[in-house]
Amino acid sequence: MDIELNILNNWINSSENVVFISGPDFSAEAGFPDYRQMEEGYLDHYKYPPDEILCLSFLQRNPFYFYRYYRDKILAPVLAAQPSPAHLALARLEEIGTLKAILTVNIDGIHQEAGSREVVELHGSVMRSWCAKCEKFMDFFYIVDSPTHIPYCNVDMCGDYVRPAIVLKEEPYDFTLLEKALDYVRNADVLIIDGSALKSFPVPNLMAAYQGYKLALINTAPLVFDSRAGVVIRNHTYTEIFQQLQLDL
Repeated sequence: MDIELNILNNWINSSENVVFISGPDFSAEAGFPDYRQMEEGYLDHYKYPPDEILCLSFLQRNPFYFYRYYRDKILAPVLAAQPSPAHLALARLEEIGTLKAILTVNIDGIHQEAGSREVVELHGSVMRSWCAKCEKFMDFFYIVDSPTHIPYCNVDMCGDYVRPAIVLKEEPYDFTLLEKALDYVRNADVLIIDGSALKSFPVPNLMAAYQGYKLALINTAPLVFDSRAGVVIRNHTYTEIFQQLQLDL
């Protein structure tokens, strides 16, 4: 076992307050690729970049195109994704009392599918939907099973569109969730961060709030953040990491 993995192994095995922050690379191992990336050939199918489509104003002025992107790039991959061994390992760590919470910028609900219970979804989740007019909440399948391309609310003849409960650009974040995440980080003994999450608000702020010395950064490019970490692990998938750690799961 690598020295860095051995240190992380000892931290986790001696702790009862581990917090894990996950980002898009963690979900990618479960078969849910980062929907915000423009892969090769993207512009042959979509004339707008993801950053523009995933804006509140874009949804309001062009809902048909928004739902085309949402169904192709988010909904279909979510339906096909399956929890990775790393997702299952985190759920087991929570079950035995070692892991206190997962904080995530992912919107796919895969952590919950794996069995994790305390998941703070900082950017919302596609597992919930809500009406933009009457604010009635629906489940994931309301949009999946909609007979129309744009899903419309059927509550009391409301008739407005139903949207996924995710945080789009130009929208405020849930202050209550941010406070909850900060409390978890401030009280954590061990904080483990998927490096891909550091590209998204509020993860750099959460890391800055951590006051301990057992900070592990995984698969992040060399950054100024590295100087804060007690352990930096690169060139391993998350599944490989959890397979090598000698945890009592």
